[in-house]
Amino acid sequence: MRIAMVHSSFAVRGGAESYVRDLTTALRARGHDVGVFTRDTPGGERTDHRVRERLSTRFAARLPRLVRKVLVHLGDLVDPTGMGPRDLRGFAPDVVHVHNWQELGVLPVARLAAAYPTCHSVHDHAICDPNNGRANLGRSRPLDALLGLRTRWIVGRLRRVRLLFAAERTLAEVRRRAPASERVRGEILPLAVPVAWHRLDWPAPRPDVFLFLGALTPHKGIDLLLDAWPATTGATLLVAGDGPLRAEVERKAATTPSVRYLGYVDGESKRAALAAAGWLVFPSQGAETYGLVCAEALMAGRPLIASAVAEPPIASGTSMLVFDDPSDLPGLLVRAAGMPAAEHAVLAASAAADGRRLDWDDHVDGVVRAYAAAGAA
Repeated sequence: MRIAMVHSSFAVRGGAESYVRDLTTALRARGHDVGVFTRDTPGGERTDHRVRERLSTRFAARLPRLVRKVLVHLGDLVDPTGMGPRDLRGFAPDVVHVHNWQELGVLPVARLAAAYPTCHSVHDHAICDPNNGRANLGRSRPLDALLGLRTRWIVGRLRRVRLLFAAERTLAEVRRRAPASERVRGEILPLAVPVAWHRLDWPAPRPDVFLFLGALTPHKGIDLLLDAWPATTGATLLVAGDGPLRAEVERKAATTPSVRYLGYVDGESKRAALAAAGWLVFPSQGAETYGLVCAEALMAGRPLIASAVAEPPIASGTSMLVFDDPSDLPGLLVRAAGMPAAEHAVLAASAAADGRRLDWDDHVDGVVRAYAAAGAA
């Protein structure tokens, strides 16, 4: 099968970007011909196929930031230029797999879907909110009404696209905000990560060691975690990742002996970080559709401490502790650090059971079935 993998940008090394690369590798290993199509931005690979940039993006490049942002979001909805079927003509795919339509535009994706069988993995909440963390929803009734109209417009343009949702709650939100979306050919396909950690023996987790693993940004809540960190419990906080708040993390680690910055980790270094930890802290301050890092922690048998707004759908209630308000986090960290070993072991066993359900090969099988269904429709 010839598969065109479409993603707007690899400038950020986030979960969706890693997933695109991992899925591409897995499909190629199974004998499929996979081409990655993306805009010309930092983070791309030499073998990626570059796609055309739309007019609204080129026009906005030299304008003030706020104006540029408005034009980007308007372009997502109404700019039909940029990427189109001719970008894929030489590759001649059997199926197109889109991972991010923002900054490509919903109309160009609709043109692709009219020319080729197309799937779209819904990695975020961009269908319902220009801010894919749902930061605009709930601010006011008039704004919610406008966002509802926007959702209906997007869903209408994607009516030929088979939408792949990582969790039922994301699909339910799209349907709630655009009832016509019930006619969209969507399905639930939980994500996974390409490791067999659920088959390995892991050291018993210690309740007094915490790990943050992810982008060092306010959206992911690293600043909240640093402010909440209790320096007097005898516990240890490991921070792994990179991003705009890296300098703040480095300052905290330099002045607080209980905080250690591990830098950006991947592969064996990520596995070592999880092996040393007893908890994964997931304090995101915006909605998350899945949380791939949570999948990795569960496969390692590490329970989670998560914010209610970002509560990962893959974790059972007995595999995590949840805080509703940021002011609750310091006390929850103290409670977790002092948790009796037997009680912590129960949470860890539940986490490991959740992790055993996240098999990468099973997930890739599901992706291939979705491609076949898109082609047969």
